[in-house]
Amino acid sequence: MSGTRPSPARAARAEAAGKVAQFVFDGETYTIAPSADWDLDVLDRFEDGRVLGAVTLVLGPEQMKRFRSKPRTIGDLNALFDEAQRAAGIAGN
Repeated sequence: MSGTRPSPARAARAEAAGKVAQFVFDGETYTIAPSADWDLDVLDRFEDGRVLGAVTLVLGPEQMKRFRSKPRTIGDLNALFDEAQRAAGIAGN
């Protein structure tokens, strides 16, 4: 279910320019803000192991509703967040 992966350098340049990042997951395109613009609550939820809350904050309510419109597993959620991090240029950090 993974999507299109931008190169880390391209993602970093897009973030530096303040542009949004896009990625495709399970045939759906998602748009997120650069990670530098993510609310600190995203980090708080992620560090507390509340991945669903972190992803909801990153995607926003409309995109999260679209993601949850299909039956999903915890694995799907983790894969979606991995793709979001890659798109934002922060995978592996």
